[in-house]
Amino acid sequence: MRIPKHIGIIPDGNRRWAQKHQLDKQEGYTYGLKPGVQLLQRAREYGVEELTYYGFTVDNCKRPHAQFVAFSKACVDAVSLIAKEGVSLLVVGNTESKSFPKELLPYTKERKDIAGGGIKVNFLVNYGWDWDLSALKTSQES
Repeated sequence: MRIPKHIGIIPDGNRRWAQKHQLDKQEGYTYGLKPGVQLLQRAREYGVEELTYYGFTVDNCKRPHAQFVAFSKACVDAVSLIAKEGVSLLVVGNTESKSFPKELLPYTKERKDIAGGGIKVNFLVNYGWDWDLSALKTSQES
């Protein structure tokens, strides 16, 4: 069987899942944490070298405040759970924005081997094409 080297994970459907289970939309984010960690464990078992989790975009920050708080907290909790798994972690996103969870700042400057290192994990938080391209443009002008 051919195993991919890098897998991207977009946790989608948390709000719909919550509504289907008669919960408030923001309650769905917490329920996505365990499957996300299980996916990491399986990927490591199969020899996947790198995972990228797409947490939330700049546009997601326009959602109702309760949802923003819930998915922001879910990202912080997810990174905390992932870090316990022994990974090489890098969090990427617009750290200068007030929407970026400050708890994740220690993981942003460079990749960190945690609990012995291991599979590379990228976690994107408060990112967006405009931010990505403006950072690229600035680096090319230097």
